[in-house]
Amino acid sequence: MSDIKLVPAAVTLSLHAGVIALLLFGIPTMQDTKPLEARPLAIQAKLVIEKPVSRPAPAKPVAKPSPKPVVKPAPKPEPVKKPEPKPTPPPPKPKPVPQVKKPEPKGPTPEEIRKQQEQEKAREAAKQKALQEEIRREQQKELADALASEDDLVEDGELASTYADIITALISNNWTRPLSARNGMQATIQIMTTPTGEIVGHSIIKGSGDSAFDISITRAVTRLGKIEELAELARKDPSAYEKNFRRFTINFSPQDLRR
Repeated sequence: MSDIKLVPAAVTLSLHAGVIALLLFGIPTMQDTKPLEARPLAIQAKLVIEKPVSRPAPAKPVAKPSPKPVVKPAPKPEPVKKPEPKPTPPPPKPKPVPQVKKPEPKGPTPEEIRKQQEQEKAREAAKQKALQEEIRREQQKELADALASEDDLVEDGELASTYADIITALISNNWTRPLSARNGMQATIQIMTTPTGEIVGHSIIKGSGDSAFDISITRAVTRLGKIEELAELARKDPSAYEKNFRRFTINFSPQDLRR
């Protein structure tokens, strides 16, 4: 370690010695140059132990003074422009409402279709059966009504014929034969009564062709005035009275007239 430090010290001394010699004797020119004799140089070496030199701390940079701001003259105020009226924007168009597609129902399964068809057939068969039953009942009712009507007609016909004979006999008892009456003369007279049997009106609806004969019949009905048999019928069977004798006709044709 000491050998390494000795070499630079000797070199340093040699350089210093050379510089001093140049300063003292000057730099020789080419003419003055004489061959130098080689003389041995005695170099004294001295061990110098260098102490570490403490380097001064770097000086802090001096902050340059900041330049003063140049005060610029205030700009002249520009004339205030009135804002142009902005055009009124058109109202926004309503956004189209998205149509929500309803989920399509799934179709019935083959089994459900078969059941529906069977149910439809059953309902149709029940309707047909009910219709046929209704038709059968209507036919039975119509048949029963027809039979009853026939019975009623028979009874009414017999009843009307019986009372017509009685009324004709009563009119004959009150009739005065005119001189012009002849065998075969016939007149039809209409008579109106009340449930009490009172005769309230009468008129010839088909004359005999002989006015004296027709008038004699109307006088006979007026003399009769009241038919007690009809009052009794109205009490016993009002419907038969209303149907046959509220208003009725009598064909008056005496058989014992002159030929």
